[in-house]
Amino acid sequence: MSKSKRPLPSPTPATVRAGRTSLGQWVVGGGIAAATLFAGAWWATRTPSYTRVATSATHVEASPKLQPIVEDEATAHAGYAGDQSCRACHAAAFEKWSASHHGLAERAPQAALDRAAFVPSQTIKHGSQESTAWADAFVLKLTTLGFDNRIEPYKIERVIGHEPLRQFLVAGTGGRLHTLEATWDPAKKEWFNVFGDEDRKPGEWGHWTGRGMVWNTQCASCHNTRVFKNYDVKTDTFHTSMAQMTVSCEACHGPMKPHVQWQAQHPNTKPDPTAVKLSRDAMRDTCAMCHARRTELTGDFKPGDAFFDHFQLAMVDHSDVFYPDGQVRDEDYEYTAFLGSRMHHAGVRCVDCHEPHTGKRLLQGNDLCMRCHTAGGYPNSPPIIPAAHTFHQPQSTGSQCVNCHMPQTVYMQRHPRHDHGFTIPDPLLTKQFGIPNACNRCHTDKDVDWALKAVEATHGPKMERRTRSRTTLMAKAKLGDHDARDGLVALLKSDETPYWKAAACNLLDQWTGSDEVRAALQTQLQHTDPLVRSAAVRALEPLMEGDPYRVRNSVEPLLADASRSVRIAAAWALRDRVDMASQAGMELQHMLEINADQPSGRMQRGQFHYARGEIPYAIAEMKKAVEWDAGSPPFHRDLAMMHSLAGDPASAIKALLEAIRLAPNDAEYRYLIGLAWHEMGDVDKTIEALRDAVRVEPRHTRAWYNLGLALNAKQQPDAALDALRQGEATAPRDASLPYAAATIHAQAGRKKEALEALYRALNAQPNMPEALELRAQLSR
Repeated sequence: MSKSKRPLPSPTPATVRAGRTSLGQWVVGGGIAAATLFAGAWWATRTPSYTRVATSATHVEASPKLQPIVEDEATAHAGYAGDQSCRACHAAAFEKWSASHHGLAERAPQAALDRAAFVPSQTIKHGSQESTAWADAFVLKLTTLGFDNRIEPYKIERVIGHEPLRQFLVAGTGGRLHTLEATWDPAKKEWFNVFGDEDRKPGEWGHWTGRGMVWNTQCASCHNTRVFKNYDVKTDTFHTSMAQMTVSCEACHGPMKPHVQWQAQHPNTKPDPTAVKLSRDAMRDTCAMCHARRTELTGDFKPGDAFFDHFQLAMVDHSDVFYPDGQVRDEDYEYTAFLGSRMHHAGVRCVDCHEPHTGKRLLQGNDLCMRCHTAGGYPNSPPIIPAAHTFHQPQSTGSQCVNCHMPQTVYMQRHPRHDHGFTIPDPLLTKQFGIPNACNRCHTDKDVDWALKAVEATHGPKMERRTRSRTTLMAKAKLGDHDARDGLVALLKSDETPYWKAAACNLLDQWTGSDEVRAALQTQLQHTDPLVRSAAVRALEPLMEGDPYRVRNSVEPLLADASRSVRIAAAWALRDRVDMASQAGMELQHMLEINADQPSGRMQRGQFHYARGEIPYAIAEMKKAVEWDAGSPPFHRDLAMMHSLAGDPASAIKALLEAIRLAPNDAEYRYLIGLAWHEMGDVDKTIEALRDAVRVEPRHTRAWYNLGLALNAKQQPDAALDALRQGEATAPRDASLPYAAATIHAQAGRKKEALEALYRALNAQPNMPEALELRAQLSR
């Protein structure tokens, strides 16, 4: 189905982490004070040591010795024989597939399947708009508000999806096909708005005429076979091609023309040298290609390839895409949650539960689960007696395994999907962190306290399990709670699954100033799983700034890693000076080019040029991102960053004001505009903005820290100390806050209070040089 969600801001590579560390410096006062906040631009930059590259495509000629990133299109497509070539020899499998959701994933309009949606004509109301579905002879059309803000009839070119909903494609400009928001429910025989109550309008990224609903980017690769998107950066046009429309036999088995030809010449002869049997993990990766929320690295995955050679996976991190226990939240499909499950770690794969040609479950109800969860079932799977396990009546919905361990979320208004994390319902996590639990999903008339009491009565101390403690760590870390830091470090040293080690790396990036965190992340650079290695690289990325810890030396070898996702992560982390003609450099360049058709891709290109000191090019890319999606606050934030570095704080403030307008409850933008106002020399507005930041988010540690310094600069030391105390309460292991308080006490001649604050600073960071120096001065 068309992925209509707003793009995540640069899921790969990571966004510039503005606000995660103190990025600018102010002088607090003379004498022995060393706590500072602003000395130059409010976003620090790397030392420019770079080769200038062109902004249009950042193209550098590769060495002939390098491995090609994607196969030549004509050569690739020449290897496909088409699904009809499979039918004679594989009739049973072909019949199962042809009627499946894969077989009907994309097609031309058909009277037998689609006429009911258009004849007789029907009116669809969506938001403030009204559209009409109708037919002109055998041509299906939809009259709706579209391009240039005009109401016009559009011919239906293709249909994507089959059940429980069907979407329709119409032609746009520049080789584009667009997915209409008016969608057909074949079971209920009614039209509905795939965006629900949203009233999207032309000009918005997510309207059907916008880039968020362009089939070439959002739908084509998962609804068809061996798609080449072929986006032209210079002309902003597409020349998309494919081996075959729909998810054909060869979409999962790979190009089969050699096999067909050999069989024709050697009928009934074995062995067949062209036959390729995919491993269970290779089959899983083929499923994951479409059943995962991910970022494209190459745009050319084919069966047999490793998933992490072509994609970076969206997973538990600082965003709200997933809940801290791994449950899906946004439209995340199945693979990520499954990868984080105990089932996957135990060796269960897609084909253990799903018939590959129909896509349906092998068995219905609890029978499927009980294939493994019986005495002598799947190795190491705990045997379960349903009657004793469920605490529900045998024939009730509550007695169905999937309703507790695979709860459903409805996406696209009509598409319920089971969570494949096989999670354990835990109402305590709902009470503490707002993570949904299956009990209250079913018992909607009961509150979380009722569910918690029921679970404690039935399971008691068994609920104090590893998943609860791990989720607590993840949830606290997402909130920026320093109490989670040591637990995440311990998790990295444990036997926890690779997925959760990668998630821990994602969340530890906010504490890389700690020697222990830094060392733990560097150890993960050697992990056997590419998901963990790439996550560790991204977590260490902020330390490339000046690199006082020589982290760069530990990341550079990963430019030659066996996995492309790791090589690209390393190239991105080292983007200020990576050799763009190297293998990793060319792969990074390719990734930046294939994603340049979306505003998030333009933001990535802007960040690339920014890191290499090419600020005019960076600003041009960010302006393009804002032009294409003016409703995304992170784009305005990054544009502000680049204006500031270009010496234009007024434009930076203008961009941040727009980010705040779009996201008034995001404290980070208020924090950043406070720093920008300081750059303009307006301390009063700086204080006002920082106070707004901590009002919106009282746990914003850096806002409290900078507010304290600003108030002190305004000759309000008592108010400054109060702000620092509140900041210290949010992050008791952040040494900078008590150290700043110590300098203020020292300036006022309060030696005892200064030493007490220094004790707290050194307790949090024993080797903090500034604190040791100040203590020595005060001890004389």
